[in-house]
Amino acid sequence: MHILEVMRRLHHESEVAFLLSAYAETLQHLDGGSSLPKGVATLPLRGVDDVRYRFEALLDVELNGNAARSGNPVHAIVREAVEIFGMGLTRMQSLAAARQAVPAMPQPRAVLAF
Repeated sequence: MHILEVMRRLHHESEVAFLLSAYAETLQHLDGGSSLPKGVATLPLRGVDDVRYRFEALLDVELNGNAARSGNPVHAIVREAVEIFGMGLTRMQSLAAARQAVPAMPQPRAVLAF
């Protein structure tokens, strides 16, 4: 099962963060990892804003940086990372929105019997 399929099935933001952390750790060991934007492969992940920062930095490299040049071996790594961090960001945002949309359970009222 591909990492993107797994992300689609997760039910908690912490699970998405865990999966993204494992992926970020693999980026540290790739030959092209040194060409990734600073901070993309560092740990720990610090929530949805941190994931958004990493996604935007990767997207900038893909669209405007050296990775956009055809034949650059880093291109495949950057493209994959954009896809994975983009999915992670989207999933974290949708899970947070769903959590906020669920109405809170009303608190039971104390009944005083005399």
